[in-house]
Amino acid sequence: MTGTGSSGPNRRSFLALVGAGTAAVAGGASLTACSDGGGGGSTTAGRAEATDKLTGLLPKYTAYEGVKPDLPGEHGADPGFTKYPTDLKKVITEPPVKSGKEVTAMTPLWAPSPPGLGSNSYYAANNERIGAGVRFNIVNGIDYGDKLGPLLAAGNVPELLCIPGWNIGGLTRFGQAVDKLFEDLTPHLAGDKVSPYPMLANLPTAAWSFSVWNGQLKAVPFPGGGAPWMLYYRKDLLDKAGAQPPKTIAELEALGKQLTDAKRKQWAFGGISDEVQRAYGVPAGWRKDSSGKLVNKIETPEFEEAVAFVRKTFQNGWVHPEVVANNSADQKPLFEGGQVVIRQDGTGTWAETLQRQANNPSFDMQAVAPFAHDGGTPIVWGGDPAGIFTFMKKGLAPDRIAELLGVLNYTASPFGTEENQLYNYGVEGKHYTRLSSGAPKLTPLGQKEIAPTYLFLGGRPNAITQSEYPGYVEAMSAWQNLAAKYREKNLFEGIRIEQPAKYAALAQPFDDKLQDIYRGRAPMSELKTAIKDWQTKGGDAGRDFFAKVLSDNGR
Repeated sequence: MTGTGSSGPNRRSFLALVGAGTAAVAGGASLTACSDGGGGGSTTAGRAEATDKLTGLLPKYTAYEGVKPDLPGEHGADPGFTKYPTDLKKVITEPPVKSGKEVTAMTPLWAPSPPGLGSNSYYAANNERIGAGVRFNIVNGIDYGDKLGPLLAAGNVPELLCIPGWNIGGLTRFGQAVDKLFEDLTPHLAGDKVSPYPMLANLPTAAWSFSVWNGQLKAVPFPGGGAPWMLYYRKDLLDKAGAQPPKTIAELEALGKQLTDAKRKQWAFGGISDEVQRAYGVPAGWRKDSSGKLVNKIETPEFEEAVAFVRKTFQNGWVHPEVVANNSADQKPLFEGGQVVIRQDGTGTWAETLQRQANNPSFDMQAVAPFAHDGGTPIVWGGDPAGIFTFMKKGLAPDRIAELLGVLNYTASPFGTEENQLYNYGVEGKHYTRLSSGAPKLTPLGQKEIAPTYLFLGGRPNAITQSEYPGYVEAMSAWQNLAAKYREKNLFEGIRIEQPAKYAALAQPFDDKLQDIYRGRAPMSELKTAIKDWQTKGGDAGRDFFAKVLSDNGR
């Protein structure tokens, strides 16, 4: 898995709109898909620090020399592996949980939940290597942000809590909750103290720097850095219609007309709003105008053009009715069932979807190459160095902290290790068999029992690995290399920012108004009113904050 996917534009979309949810790069978009985000909205006043000044808090980087990629990433893109190694390396020699005490964890999942602990042999195999059972509280990813607020308010957190960055932006006073509820990992991981956990030491320093809140190392990161969104299409359905993927907004509009047939229960689009903005050249967060003034993306003329186009897709009936009715509708089954032909999602959803459709040979999912609205040179929004974070409950005994860090060390094991193979595919001969190429193929039991659960306990270095799906590694590698070539310059690169709470709180009201405009519940003229409200209620103050961040860092 190379990232996470979300089901469609919901609160996460607005975090990509104004940079309100990105922890460190106020100019960056939310994610890397499986995307992807950061940790904004965490203090009342906001704070910022150059990441190179956080060195004393961070683990010392020690690279693990594993298998060599067949397709080295270009321009910072992820490496690709077109085959699975036959000689897997065992990197965790002893079970990390010596006490045998069950581990409690809460993670998101954008798929049906698998059988639980006690009736899942895939869990049993991993937990044997860990030394204890991991009892997952699996929450639907669409609703995850809504569940986190009450959980943090009550303070009844599990030992390990996964929080995606795009959810953090919607949590008020998150920095205070971090101080109260989660362990400071600095004494356990900073510098050489990470040495008992070599797989954690193998995580990039830039990702660790995004795991700092209030001057403390508070989480284990899920490395990001790639594009927050990809625009996916059903190639099999386009081929059937004699159509090609779009290279301009005009061609996207033509596909809206051509592919929509309500009588056959087929609509051209699901959620595409962020990718439309990007195509129009809307910046990921902030940019400077000719006078040097910071301008937020929602204040640009390109943003207004993008909103008008998305509104047109709704008004012309090209968007699936379930998406029209509910901005948080689960679009995955609509896309996989052929009712939606084109939609945006995080980078990780591609391989996850192919896994679900492995027994459907006619299913052909591809990604649209990044394009500009007029066919010119495109821009691609960049993701943050870390987009998902795993926090540890505060107040645990030192021995228990060491055990839990050992669990996260296990889940950080990279491609080419026994551990990575086990938490991805289970036991060979039971949960998967090998194709003639050496790639794993899930058995019916594997399809039933395996879901991305251990994956969400902590990150590992990004890689494109799923060669069991013919052509996927090559296609994703080519897309990433192209996208990385056009990555938008980020004004705030290398600055770790915790957004002012008042600024972050502007996200949801603006997004609510935007959804009304898209769906025709409010006129297009309301956009200017919504932007003005955003400016007067904290956007202008936010502009001053970010301008000072740049000034303080000599930019």
